[in-house]
Amino acid sequence: CNGLTNITIAGSVTSIGDNVFSDCTGLTSVTIGSGVTSIGYNAFRSCTGLTSVTVGKWIETGRLSGTGLETVKEIIISDGVTSIGDTAFSGCAGLTSITIPDSVTSIGNSAFSGCTGLTSITIPDGVTSIGVGAFYGCAGLTNITIPDSVTRIGGDAFYGCSNLTSVTIGNGVTSIENRTFSNCSGLTSITIPDSVTSIGSYVFQSCNSLTSVTIGSGVTSIGDHTFEACIGLTSITIPDSVTSIGDAAFKNCSGLTNITIPDGVTSIGVGAFYGCAGLTNITIPDGVTSIGSGTFYNCSGLTSITIPDSVTSIGGSVIFGYSGAFCGCTGLTSINFNGTVEQWDAIYKGLDWNNTTGDYTVHCTDGDIPKN
Repeated sequence: CNGLTNITIAGSVTSIGDNVFSDCTGLTSVTIGSGVTSIGYNAFRSCTGLTSVTVGKWIETGRLSGTGLETVKEIIISDGVTSIGDTAFSGCAGLTSITIPDSVTSIGNSAFSGCTGLTSITIPDGVTSIGVGAFYGCAGLTNITIPDSVTRIGGDAFYGCSNLTSVTIGNGVTSIENRTFSNCSGLTSITIPDSVTSIGSYVFQSCNSLTSVTIGSGVTSIGDHTFEACIGLTSITIPDSVTSIGDAAFKNCSGLTNITIPDGVTSIGVGAFYGCAGLTNITIPDGVTSIGSGTFYNCSGLTSITIPDSVTSIGGSVIFGYSGAFCGCTGLTSINFNGTVEQWDAIYKGLDWNNTTGDYTVHCTDGDIPKN
């Protein structure tokens, strides 16, 4: 069938068998009717001239993998399709362009994972849900706009989109799940809208070009490892709505020089500022009761810290885990404690909590205590 250049499969057809159009090298475009519910193995194998495919409702439950269509460059999804199924276009490395109609309301798990040639995509205003790993590893994507209609962005949705430089998150999103933008090494700025109440774990881990972050006033928690290894981040403002900062939330943010922890924070996780060598001073807000192991480990630029009298414990070394809370803070000269000498002495201090620190003085409300 090398003379065949284009084909339209009627809506009355329900299935396309194995190898039906295999080796039709002259075929350039295919329209798959809305009645098709299955496409056989290698149905379009070695159709090397095929550049454009229009798919119907089959894509709600079917997938291109194994059909021979994985190398097609342009996909058009027919009007009337309401969802893009799980792994629908997974591994379509040749795909550079796709048109999603306004009728689509959901994008399934791993729907476009591994589509490394995809450089741009428009998510229509009707979409309310983007599945787990939906665009995982789409290294060619440079920008993405998530419309206001979207309420959920699944975990790993844009993981490893290394050329993604610009993201707009719509005002309908309420939570950003784990690892959503992890390893997006080209991402330079992000604004999290007020509609978001929680930021999951590892969301921006290793986004090493990230220099600007705006966190909306609705966020109440920052998850574990959320900004870990964001080495380009120099300052961040945490809104007053935040009550907890997760374990290793800012670990190894070596460029971070300025951060304000709001008064509403009552919990700061283990290793939260581990390796933040650029920080020079920190104020722990009233209400925090413990400073965990490794919280300020190797913050070598830290010269002063203010600790409230609500703190009852300062963590030390743990087996197979973090070192002492202030271990490696070689520049530390001043600890300002908002309580008495007696209260300071009553704080539980774990093993090596102050190992390899500077010769600091603890300034209490009724006297000073030298490092011992």
